[in-house]
Amino acid sequence: WKLLAQADDPQGDDHGPSGRYRYPSDPSWGENRQMDLLGARLSGSGGALRIEVPMHRITSSWIPANGFDHVAFSVFIGFPDRDGGASVMPRQNASLPQGMRWHYRLRAHGWSNALFSADGATATADGTPVVPAADIQVDANKHTITFTVPAASLGDPASLDGAIVYLTTWDYDGGYRTLGLDAKSHGFTGGAATDPLVMDDLLLRIPAKDERSGLKPRGDDN
Repeated sequence: WKLLAQADDPQGDDHGPSGRYRYPSDPSWGENRQMDLLGARLSGSGGALRIEVPMHRITSSWIPANGFDHVAFSVFIGFPDRDGGASVMPRQNASLPQGMRWHYRLRAHGWSNALFSADGATATADGTPVVPAADIQVDANKHTITFTVPAASLGDPASLDGAIVYLTTWDYDGGYRTLGLDAKSHGFTGGAATDPLVMDDLLLRIPAKDERSGLKPRGDDN
């Protein structure tokens, strides 16, 4: 594996795009702030992509099959040299930033691990399922979650040069957890139901081959 891009994300910026979102009132969230991204590292091995994500805290109080709970990751992977793709973020009331288009989208939480292509994706449709999805590894001591997506699931790219990865956090329970104006024990507050379902985010771009001399990997966050 070769490190291709990395970026830090400020601690404590997990308050949504408006800065007003708040976690559900149930104490299993509280100071744990399981949706606070602290950064990400992208590594490649051929066309396979590994995404290491350090978090403020990882919990597993609900005994999740994937080793972490109280957070869902929606990870959008785009290849600017490919045609097609989508800008809409399915079911999250939002579109990708900076004119980005995604070709693959990983949605993973404590009990689900699903990968989709952009074919058929809309504001209310996930897209076309792709298998296998990511391998998920959790380091509870370091509060780090690692997603490894095989090259075959990304269309066997010759390289990852120029690829863009956009990570977002929210939570999921049969669907993305609700957002409203009133505090709820298991619902988010601080916004309308139609506002973006994004608690924290981070964008990274892998430099293209001809950019590597003198260009540092970029990160963008809330």
